[in-house]
Amino acid sequence: MNLAWKALLAAGATLTALLPTPAAHTRSCAEATTPCHGELRVPLDWSNPGAEKISVAYLWIPRGDRSRPPLTTAIANGGGPGPLDPSYAGLAKTLLGPLSDRVDILMVEPRGFGESSPLSCRGLDITRPNTIEACAHQIGDRGGFFTSGQAAADLDAVRAALGVRDVTFVGSSYGTLLGQAYATRFPKHLRAMFLESVIGTGEDGYAEQGFRNQQKLGLKALRNACRRSPACARHNPDPAALWDELLKRLRAQPDPKLPIGQTGHLLTAAANPDARSTLAAANAYLKDDPAPLRRLMNRATPPPPDRSPAPALFTYYCGDTGFPFDRDAPTAERLRQLNAYARRHHLYAPYRPSEVTGPVADWTRQCAHWPTPRQSPPVTGNRPNVPVLAISGQFDSDTSPLDATSVAARHPRGHAYTVPFGGHGQLFGSNPLGACLQGVLRSFIADPTTPAHPDCTAENYRLLGDFPTQARELAMPYGHELSDRRRRTVAAAFATAADAIAPLNPTSLTPAPQTEPGLRGGRILRTEGGPTTLHQVRYVKDVQVSGTIRLNPKTATAALTTASGNRLSLSWRPFRAENQTEVHGELDNEPFTVRIPTR
Repeated sequence: MNLAWKALLAAGATLTALLPTPAAHTRSCAEATTPCHGELRVPLDWSNPGAEKISVAYLWIPRGDRSRPPLTTAIANGGGPGPLDPSYAGLAKTLLGPLSDRVDILMVEPRGFGESSPLSCRGLDITRPNTIEACAHQIGDRGGFFTSGQAAADLDAVRAALGVRDVTFVGSSYGTLLGQAYATRFPKHLRAMFLESVIGTGEDGYAEQGFRNQQKLGLKALRNACRRSPACARHNPDPAALWDELLKRLRAQPDPKLPIGQTGHLLTAAANPDARSTLAAANAYLKDDPAPLRRLMNRATPPPPDRSPAPALFTYYCGDTGFPFDRDAPTAERLRQLNAYARRHHLYAPYRPSEVTGPVADWTRQCAHWPTPRQSPPVTGNRPNVPVLAISGQFDSDTSPLDATSVAARHPRGHAYTVPFGGHGQLFGSNPLGACLQGVLRSFIADPTTPAHPDCTAENYRLLGDFPTQARELAMPYGHELSDRRRRTVAAAFATAADAIAPLNPTSLTPAPQTEPGLRGGRILRTEGGPTTLHQVRYVKDVQVSGTIRLNPKTATAALTTASGNRLSLSWRPFRAENQTEVHGELDNEPFTVRIPTR
């Protein structure tokens, strides 16, 4: 622990006397019956409370039932880090549901963002490393005070100013690091801690994301998911070897529609249900069928990052994370150390360092250009003896299940839970998984002493094995009502329909394209809250399908026609982890029930 922090924590009575005096609007927020915005003056450096002061903003959301004392106050942080958003008030109420009548909510904006003494510098452009260094020099030593450790002290100051005595910390993603920083510094008023998409720390208290090989985590996720799908396991028994072969092909024969560096996003997005087709698409590409992989790449490629992010992102990310280089070394030496570590530990394998893009890789490199001075690590001291529930997604390549497990293990009353097939930031989803986790959150806040036994899952699909190009290559449906030829027609129509609605999977982490080409021709139009329309769509080359597909909470229904004149009505339960799908319907007024295997 930093000596300044030891002195600060030892002087409890003195610290109380030095806490900021609440402003008038802070006192009014404490008595408010509706959401209230306020601000508090706090020390720039909490180890020197009498020196320079800065302002931090906060949002106080009082409980609905004022006739009883609060069950607790939830200190909520949804990650980022970043500025407070006005929509957070409604979101927080939604997450708590009926508990919002019994629980007050406090959100404190991290210093350096929004209305909380925002940091600024001229000319910052993350594509030009010299501007990153220039920004760091403009901010100077002050940057060392805009990190999670100091923000945790701000949070406790606001708590004290509002007269809050009992808090339950609720954090997601980067908010889990702030929660750990708060818990180890200010355990006295902490009742419990709920952490989702957990950032882990090393023994030194620094976040470990800078050491993470996201591509290998993604390949591991695809391998595990593939093993649960007989079709995928049959066609792609070794996903790592398959991907190596794909990269070898792209290096030897560059594809302008498939930049090799961008393919890494397909691995790091393994938690997205679109990953059901990743290995099958790579397999098809190696068989000279590029359409599936190119389509997947169009969906998976993230938007370009903000070239001029808030400078405070650098002070937090670069200051809170442990990196494989010496912070105090000159820039050239930090880069040399980073590159040597990457080579020694194969940090970007199976990619070459020059090929890798993505948030973790980009920030690790950019932080080598940002010499952040540190006052103390984000997490320091002993973990408090309070209930802690740490939740992770099995396929989260940003914050892996190992992070949640390690954080829970360091708390005497910590428990970890991994969501099967889950990704990052699952708590906020407006889908069955999000609803399930929100129920877990409410139960935990209501009584954190009762052991949690969640049964939430994001496993609602099976990975494909390959992509057929002709109808005869489709898996033959099981059923006796139809001839082989007519069953093949049903298989082609169903495959086309299922492919068209696949991006609408409720656990998807990205919005579905409103319109896009059919895999091998035609056009798909998706209407929010309405039908998906197919215009002469070809999933396989020799069958063209038009019509509409409608989704309700449990069923998909399709009214389709083929170019050869067949009329079909189909009904099935979509988005289920099944190796066979039972489909009911009519083909040219002839009723049938078939079971169609995943191909």
